[in-house]
Amino acid sequence: MTDSSKRLRQEQTDAEARLWSRLRNQQLGVKFRRQHRLGGYIADFYCAENHLVVEIDGGQHQIEAKRDAKRTADLETLGMRVLGFWNHDVLASTDAVVQAIWAALQEPVPPHPNPLPRRRRGRGCRLPAQTTGSSQGTLETPPAQVQSDRTAQLSTPGFLTPSPPIPLGERVGVRGAFSSHRASLILRANAYRRIREFFAERDVLEVETPIFSAGANTEPNIESFSTRFSGPLPDGGSRERWMRTSPEFALKRLLAEGIGDCYELGRVFRDGEAGRHHNPEFTMLEWYRVGWSHRELAEEAAQLVRSLMADAGVALGIHRVDYRSLYRDAFGFDPFTARLETLREPLADLDIRADGLSRDDWLDLLMTHRLQARFPADRLTVVFDFPPGQCALARVVGEGGDALAERFELYLGERELANGYHELTDAAEQRARFESDNRRRRARGQRELPIDRQLLAALERGLPDCAGVALGVERLLMAMTGTDDIADVLAYAFDRA
Repeated sequence: MTDSSKRLRQEQTDAEARLWSRLRNQQLGVKFRRQHRLGGYIADFYCAENHLVVEIDGGQHQIEAKRDAKRTADLETLGMRVLGFWNHDVLASTDAVVQAIWAALQEPVPPHPNPLPRRRRGRGCRLPAQTTGSSQGTLETPPAQVQSDRTAQLSTPGFLTPSPPIPLGERVGVRGAFSSHRASLILRANAYRRIREFFAERDVLEVETPIFSAGANTEPNIESFSTRFSGPLPDGGSRERWMRTSPEFALKRLLAEGIGDCYELGRVFRDGEAGRHHNPEFTMLEWYRVGWSHRELAEEAAQLVRSLMADAGVALGIHRVDYRSLYRDAFGFDPFTARLETLREPLADLDIRADGLSRDDWLDLLMTHRLQARFPADRLTVVFDFPPGQCALARVVGEGGDALAERFELYLGERELANGYHELTDAAEQRARFESDNRRRRARGQRELPIDRQLLAALERGLPDCAGVALGVERLLMAMTGTDDIADVLAYAFDRA
């Protein structure tokens, strides 16, 4: 934070203090930043998720009006929407001002003039770009299924028909309470039961693994929560412990001990992710099949999703395509070998700053800004065999232009549900990837994180040939109810926890 930002925070006006009391702690379902430096200005309040700036102005003289108009114009050229209010209006009509901000948050977010590559969210946590179709040439999102139709379909035995989602403002206290709260909880409970039945029929063991760990997730695009243990440490280890972002490492340790096919349905935690599509704590279903390939596991994952969606009255088709063919059919080039300039061409109408973007970044942009929006809403799309640069924790097979990462992603419409790998079993290679992650963290100015040495020890003892997949449960529940707001499928979202 700059000195000027600190000073403005400390010397806030009564109007700023009044409005901040209504915007802070995500009371409107999104995060606002106060006195945030943006495009050479310091915005009073800024919501990055919705590209919204809120300014409170005290003076109404001509010279100040010209200054304010220039500020608004400059911020709008950066892709921001700007709302301005007079000090007096904020103090005299706070509720009306909050309602105006709330209304602006419900408007579609315009495509950003400088889109960035999708952040790697880890297994089961990636979302498409917020594209709505505009003069910038972005693709239209497939039409959402009508909520009334979806809730009518949720009448099959074993599921309670939920009420249509209430607007977010009614949930957080602007107007009232979330009337379908009980229905969403019953839907989740029944989904859990169906998931457990699915795996019991297949002799896959449910397990429970620790939430706290001495090792962290080193992936640079995922931030972990940590805490400190205050009691005695019999092993003399670190007091700092990390909350899991996935049960993956612990499950692999069990596999190395010979437990066999297993799954876990439990909470995971990720810092810095909250809003309509993310919650800092959410439920992940992760399972492993010994002796299976990633393609075999992709079929089982698709079977599970189709079964749960059928319970909700939705029949899904399925389309299987390898990564190379997907890009060839859409763009006419081989994504594994095409020159960087070729990868940029389909995105030429977007104002993208190319500095620092890698080949995989451009491939990600093509996926989020050109391909995902084309996936039909009533179809599962399975994409498999990725470029080696996107291997994550998957095996890489082949050499040169024929090398590929044995992994898959499962999409329901344009929303990614699951991410699976033919798992890496080489301890030395796994260590090298952890160390590479920390080098990237260091280059970005992020903290280097402790490597999970117990996982490496398990790999050295021997991880059986296996495939694993993680699925975001909230995303599946959102698809079952037809909502685009994660809070509609949670008991209490982050802003109300």
